[in-house]
This record gives sequence, C-alpha cells and structure tokens, in this order.
Amino acid sequence: MSKVRWETSSGDLSNKETALELLREEKIEHVICSIENICLQSFKEDNDLYHVEYVKQIPGGNPEIYAAPEGVNGQELDSLYDKFINGEDFSFVKKEWECQTDIIYKHNHQLMWFIFLAIALVVIALISLQHGWIDCQLFR
Repeated sequence: MSKVRWETSSGDLSNKETALELLREEKIEHVICSIENICLQSFKEDNDLYHVEYVKQIPGGNPEIYAAPEGVNGQELDSLYDKFINGEDFSFVKKEWECQTDIIYKHNHQLMWFIFLAIALVVIALISLQHGWIDCQLFR
C-alpha cells in the first residue's frame, strides 16, 4: 500500500484524527490527504459543513478536479477520508461531483487569447505608425 501523507495549512501531520480535529476547531484552514498522485482536500465552510475536492494529477496534463456538489458534514467527511486512505473506489466522483477542471482550463484559455490579441494590437499599431497609416502626436 502506498504511503498516506497528511498536509495542513500549518504543516504536515501524522494521522487523520489530528488533522480533522484541528480543522473542526478551526485551528487550521485546510487538510490535504495525498496518496501518490491523488489527493482529497477539504476546508471548513460553515458549522459542521466542509468543502471537499478530489484531485488527480495527470502526468504532463491538467489535474482532474472534482468538488462535492454541496457541503459535506463532519461524519461524511470522516467517511470520505476513511474510504480514501483505505484505497476504495472513488470513481463515483466523476458522476456525482462537479468537475472543476473545465472551469480552470476555460479561464486559462481565455487569458491566453486575451494576451494574444493584446500583442497583435500592439504589433498592428507599430506597423501602422511606421508606414504612416496613422498619425500619433506622442512621437513628435
């Protein structure tokens, strides 16, 4: 079995009980449990409600990120982490949880196009100035 690693906003911990207790008491901001290239992470949203994400790193690609559709209560959170560290099947997240990967990719894609268009406009403006197609008083 692969090594389970517990990380929190205040550093690494050795076990689930300590990590989740600190999260419940709001002494830390988030908990990440990772096994190889997969992790389950959570943070507290409200009284006994947690936001949970399942993240699978894809070699050479964007990670697959799935978020629980609504707040998860403390008992469900315990159960999810138990299933995760015991290596149980998490294929249900692809069907039942909300995919966040597309949202991240969409923003990156839009940013890339914005930068491309900005550079293209600058190049067109410089060529137009050089050929005298437009007149600019700033350079006189």
